[in-house]
Order: sequence, then structure tokens, then C-alpha cells
Amino acid sequence: MLYDRPYMRQTSDPASKQTSVVTTLLVLTIGIFVLQQMLNVFFPGVGGRENYFLTDWFALSGQNFRELKVWTVFSYAFMHSTQTIMHLIGNMLGLFFIGRILEPLLGKQQFLLLYFSGAFVGGLTYIAFHFNGSNPVVGASAAVFALVAFFCLRHPEQPITLLLFFVLPLTIKPKWLFRGVLAYSVFALLFTELPGNAHVAHSAHLGGLLVGVIYFRYVYSQQPSFTAAGSRPSVELPQWFKRTKKTERNISYRVNRTSPEDLQKEVDRILDKINSSGFGSLDHNEKATLDKAKDILGK
Repeated sequence: MLYDRPYMRQTSDPASKQTSVVTTLLVLTIGIFVLQQMLNVFFPGVGGRENYFLTDWFALSGQNFRELKVWTVFSYAFMHSTQTIMHLIGNMLGLFFIGRILEPLLGKQQFLLLYFSGAFVGGLTYIAFHFNGSNPVVGASAAVFALVAFFCLRHPEQPITLLLFFVLPLTIKPKWLFRGVLAYSVFALLFTELPGNAHVAHSAHLGGLLVGVIYFRYVYSQQPSFTAAGSRPSVELPQWFKRTKKTERNISYRVNRTSPEDLQKEVDRILDKINSSGFGSLDHNEKATLDKAKDILGK
């Protein structure tokens, strides 16, 4: 039969099977953490200490930056402290819960732009305060803080429930969460990080928050493709394609074939063309001929 041929069958949309960038980031970051731990176990440093190979080449520090290891302003966001797993868990939970909300809203490319911009600016902010230092910084906190800031500005009044210390449920509006995180980061920068009494890069957190604010104010809010479609850009596009397909089905073509024999010859010619050049090489009349032949020759 005409539609039994492989090139006449419909195929599923490959885009629907693509892995989300949030999942990709989670797998990549967790995989690098596992690699860090494996190096510590199988290739420990002198005296059984931590293996510093990845830290020396991919962690962010004033010393690495002075040595022109400029890629570290991105690579540090994929590494985490191996002293405790809570550093990794906290960042990955933030990426998962906020990322799965923002990725459909922004799209893959814009989501990655926001995420990596947060890591980049957060890294530069840290370097601005510690250019002459040598302490390494790792973690996706700056990138996640950029997501947090954007989410809080995008949904300021929508109550959310957080698990304080992973145990106590706390319901709060995002606008207050943003203000609290911002105030704490500024306080901790001035009174703990700069005096040298902290092991947390609050300056990087502030850089990430700044990126979230700038992205919301000057990128997201200024693009009609975001604001006009609201929070459903991924739904409207398929509907647009469906309406187009319905319009095309209403277009009719006349097939001038006087006998089944002539029609069969024309069908054979078209099938040979499909076999050699693909279905996309057919014009409207040839496609109409196949539709006509399915009705006539199939009887």
C-alpha cells in the first residue's frame, strides 16, 4: 500500500524527547563532585590529604586569576567542597526546585544565560574583593542566587514553603525572601568575609543576586516575547503550528488524470522521486496526486 512505505510514515517530534538543561546541569555538577571524591580516595595528596589537582586548575581564586586561568570564573561553579555533602545538596536543591519553574518560562538558552551570568558575575565580584588572595572558591551558589533573585522578582506575592535547616517548614512571600537574603549577604560580606572570619563567599552571592535583578529589569521585562505570552510560551507555539496545519488541509488541488493507468504511472514516478530525494522534494501538486491516488487506487 501507498502509506506502508517507511518514508511515508509519521515520526515523533525529537524536540519532545530532549533532556532539560536543569537535568543536564544537575548530572554534570554531581558527576564532577563524584570525580573530586574519587581523586581524593584513589589519588590522595601527601599525607593522605585532599587531591588538589582540580582545585588548582578549575577553582576560582585571586592567585589562579592572576595566573590567567580565566576559565575558572565559570568552572568553579561546577565544583563543590568535598569536606561536606551539604554544600552540594543545598545548591542542587535550589537548582532543581527553581530551575524546573524558570526553564519552561525562559526557554533553554535564556535560562543558561541567566545561570552562567550569575556564576560569571559572582566570580568577578569575589575577585574584586580578593584579587591578591589565594583562597579557592567553589560552588554553584552565585548561579543559584541569580535564579533565586529572578524568581522572587517574577513572583513577589506568591507564597512559597521552605524547609528551614531541611526540617522546619516556613511559608514566606518571595519578595521578603529576596530582601532577607540580600540584607544577610551584605551584612556577612562587611562583617565576616572582608575581616577574614568567614569560609563563605558572600561577595559571590551578591554578584549572583545582582545578575538576577538586572536580568529581570532589563532583559525579561523589556522583551515582548516574554511578557506578552506570560508564563506559557511553550504552550502557545505548538498551538500556532496546529492552526497552520489545519489551514493547509483546507487547500485543495485538482489532479488531472483521465485513467487509473495514467494515475498509477504518475504515482510510481512520484514514489521513485521520494525514494531518491525524500518526501520534502515534492511540490503541492505531487502531494495532492498521492492523496488522490490513495482514495482511487485503494478502492
